[in-house]
Amino acid sequence: MSNIQKPDNKLTDFVNFIHKKGKIKSFSQDIRLITLNVAGLYYADNIDEIFPKIKVGDKLELFRESSNEYDHRAILVKYNGEKIGYVPRKDNHVLSNLMDGGKQLYGVVESIGVDELYGDDSVKFLRFKIFLNEEF
Repeated sequence: MSNIQKPDNKLTDFVNFIHKKGKIKSFSQDIRLITLNVAGLYYADNIDEIFPKIKVGDKLELFRESSNEYDHRAILVKYNGEKIGYVPRKDNHVLSNLMDGGKQLYGVVESIGVDELYGDDSVKFLRFKIFLNEEF
């Protein structure tokens, strides 16, 4: 009689699965990575026309813009194909690496509005969540 313990059947099944080049099922829902504000809304063309159309829950498209002369890690944010701004530079390092590695990221509007400053001045804001979409 041997005192060597046999591995658990579940572990053995998993190892056999991997050795036979089995595919591991992707996660069941997309992963939220970060929540932040769109940078540069003020500079976007037609923002006064686009802004009122944007609603909480709307999807935002993210595109790498590695040729951007101001930030080689730039990530462009679009709403229905229209440029509305960028992922803030301070937040784009890891996200740009993910995108450069072939990962698909997208945004979902969390909140939108206008902050009243002093007098007649106001500033538009758009806060959104970025998700990692993993498909096998």
